[in-house]
Amino acid sequence: MSGLINFILILGFVIIVAASLLFFFLYRKVNKFFRSFGKSTEHNGRHRGGGNTYGNKSGIIDVRTPEQANRKIFKEGEGEYVDFTEIDDK
Repeated sequence: MSGLINFILILGFVIIVAASLLFFFLYRKVNKFFRSFGKSTEHNGRHRGGGNTYGNKSGIIDVRTPEQANRKIFKEGEGEYVDFTEIDDK
């Protein structure tokens, strides 16, 4: 009889510890998932455009070099030219 009670107590303790560990790992995963939305992405080891808060104001800091910020996106021959004429609404 005493052996059965000890077995039940040990089994209950193991179940409580296992449930606690499961809850802890699930909590960490969910917390990490939601915290990932608040972090800015990184590119070449530098933060790119993460929102920063300054007092009551929020803003975005551009950390690109002037060469990166002013570079042309399209090549010289690319693009489309549209010939148009203005229409007078009178």
